[in-house]
Amino acid sequence: MKPQMRIERLTLQAGDLSEQDARRLADLVALALGRLPDRAVRPVAAATVDVRPETGANLEQLADAIAAQVADALWVEGAR
Repeated sequence: MKPQMRIERLTLQAGDLSEQDARRLADLVALALGRLPDRAVRPVAAATVDVRPETGANLEQLADAIAAQVADALWVEGAR
């Protein structure tokens, strides 16, 4: 059985982004999470990540960075 990551609620604080860009970022984060490799995840009630965008980063790059931080917070250490 493949490991599964289930996120019931994802809240983003998007700083100075327009509402349209913030919604697009949320969609891109969801897509980026779906592209992550299968690994064992630990159950957690909540996880918080803080991602500061690189200067000149576009929404896709920011979404990938957020997804990577979420994965790091949830993956079981050493699991493949």
